[in-house]
Amino acid sequence: MNKRKKIFLWLIVYFIMISAGLLIYFSLFKKSEPKQEPPINEIKVTNSIEEYGYFLEDRDTELFKEKFENLKTLLNQEEYNKEEYIKLISELFIIDLYTIKNKISRYDVGGLEYVYSKAVESFRSVAQNSIYKTVENNLDDTRTQSLPIVTSITAGEIAPTSFIMPDETTVDGYKVNLSWEYEKDLGYDTSAVLILIPDEKKIGVVFYKPKN
Repeated sequence: MNKRKKIFLWLIVYFIMISAGLLIYFSLFKKSEPKQEPPINEIKVTNSIEEYGYFLEDRDTELFKEKFENLKTLLNQEEYNKEEYIKLISELFIIDLYTIKNKISRYDVGGLEYVYSKAVESFRSVAQNSIYKTVENNLDDTRTQSLPIVTSITAGEIAPTSFIMPDETTVDGYKVNLSWEYEKDLGYDTSAVLILIPDEKKIGVVFYKPKN
């Protein structure tokens, strides 16, 4: 075998050895890409009434889902019963506000989509510093704190009323008395009076006061 052939064969052997070494390295020592774990406490929207800005989430309770489906059915009608609409959004507001067990933190205030649009931020602030004040963070899904879940609710008759706005104008609205029960009594409110007023094409909660 002449010198040129020997060099050629040696190069082939050397290439095979390098390739085998790289293969062993990558199969044994190279770190695999970390698995992308789904975010803890990820909230998904499962249904919506987009025209009104109402949304149903996967974390919502069966009671809330039932009332939401009733609301969607009602609003799909060309002409719907306004009192039934007011009753349902009042109930949904209370259920979401006081079902705190499924909320992530004190900043995750429920019921805001049923609040009068210009009062949302003030209502959020009040709730964060009152009924949500002691709610612990649950970002890592390890919270053991006992928190309320609304299991039943009753709305009384819808009564016409008026409400004085911050600019001192008077707006015609509706007053609703509600009472509700929890899965476990933890000392939270069980009744309240709401005032709702027109909010563009929908109606929103502008006043809320617990009765007990």
